[in-house]
This record gives sequence, structure tokens and C-alpha cells, in this order.
Amino acid sequence: MKKIILAALIGLTSASASASTVLVTGSNRGIGLEFVKQYAADGWDVIATSRSPGDDADLQALAAANTNISVEQLDVTDLAEIAALASKYEGTPIDIAINNAGMIGDRKRQTWGDLNRDLFEQMMAVNVFGPLKVTEAFAPHVGASEEKKVVVISSVSGSIASVRGGMPGAPYYSISKAAVNMAMRGTAMGLKEQGIAVAILHPGGVDTRMLRQAFGLSKAEAEANEDFDYRGFSPLTTEDSVAQMRDVIAGLSVERSGDFVQYDGTEMPW
Repeated sequence: MKKIILAALIGLTSASASASTVLVTGSNRGIGLEFVKQYAADGWDVIATSRSPGDDADLQALAAANTNISVEQLDVTDLAEIAALASKYEGTPIDIAINNAGMIGDRKRQTWGDLNRDLFEQMMAVNVFGPLKVTEAFAPHVGASEEKKVVVISSVSGSIASVRGGMPGAPYYSISKAAVNMAMRGTAMGLKEQGIAVAILHPGGVDTRMLRQAFGLSKAEAEANEDFDYRGFSPLTTEDSVAQMRDVIAGLSVERSGDFVQYDGTEMPW
């Protein structure tokens, strides 16, 4: 009888653990895809979103191999899509909402003397308003969960104290990340009374298409040069960066809500 009861308790514990849910925006590649891989491997239910999931081969293959991954279409600048997805999952507690979707933009269209307004507005919409609106829409889901955590993937580029010299290579990116830091700091203060903790995370210099673009490659060149020479810089792998960020997220508390920290938990300068 004792063995039967113990087996039942083990089964109940396993079921409870697998009930944890994470939402990840921008899941089609890089850091977002790695978050999906790692959480799914640990038995979490994963809501993986992408702007155009139909042509995301890696994400689709991962979902096909893991029944706990649900792939959803979500453009974080599309208010109707955000509202529709939040409505679809109404009543579903989401333990962690990770705002990962972002863009660095074409550096040639944000150079001093030839600043492009349309690109600026697009990047502010994706990198700042997107996380803000997604968090607003899914705050009830997060508040109904056990973990109650919201994450935004920011960057050292958003640290005003770390910027030295003239205009950086991708000024719109830096501006948008500084802005999202402030947006999420304010959001953290507003969500504290609901017990929701917010983390603003710098993932480090990670070997992704975006980092290669930051080193001056075009989007097409960055996609084609996966073995890019970073000229002496040794980037983190997506696996290492995400694993360490997950440790930070796991230890996140309301007391530290709104802090700007690095992937290893080190506090970042504002």
C-alpha cells in the first residue's frame, strides 16, 4: 500500500511540475528558440510565438518533436494579434512571460547624417511598445500563476552609463533598449502589488544573427555567416546564455523586481 501511495504522489508531483507554463515571444531563432528548447526539455508547457511561424523550420521541427510546445503567430506590433492571443489563453495561468522579440535594424539606415525616421519608429514599436503591450495583455495570466514573472531581454547597449564616445554603430537599437529599460522599470513598480516580478536581462554577447549584424553585417550576410570571426571577441553560445538567464529568472523575487541585470545576475549600470 505504501508503495502505491508513494507512486501516486510521485505522479502528482510530476504532473504539477509539467503544468508550469512559459510564453516566449520571438521564438523562431537564436535566444528565443533556445528558451523554448530548454523549458520544453524540462517539462514546461511552452507557448512559442513568432511573427510568421509557417516558415520557421527549426521552431516547427522542435514543436513536432515536443507535444508540450504550442506555436502561435504573434507580431508584437499588431494590437489585434496580441489581444486575440491573450483571449485565446484566457484562464490559462502563465508562470513566466519572456519578451524576447526584438530587432537591431539596418545600420546603414541609422547612420549620422542619414537617419531614417521610418526605421526608428519601427524599432521603437518592436523593441519598446511590443514588450509593454504584451506584458499588459498577459499580466492577468501571469498574476494567476504560481511563479508570477515577466522578463524582457534588453542589452548593455541600453545602459546609458556604459555608452562612451560618439554615435554608436546602431544608435536606434541603443535608444530603444534604454527606453524599454525605463518602460519595464515603471511596469515593475505597477505590478508589484499583484505579486508579479519583472526582470530586465542583458543576455551577454551571444553568437546570434543579431550580434553579427551589430558587427556590421547585413541581415542576409549575418544569416549566411554562422562561423563569423568576431575579431578577438568570444561570444557566448545561446545554450550558455539562456541556461544562466534561467537561473536568474528562477531566483527572481518581487524585492528585486525592475532591476537591470546581466545573464549571470550581475547588476548592470543604468
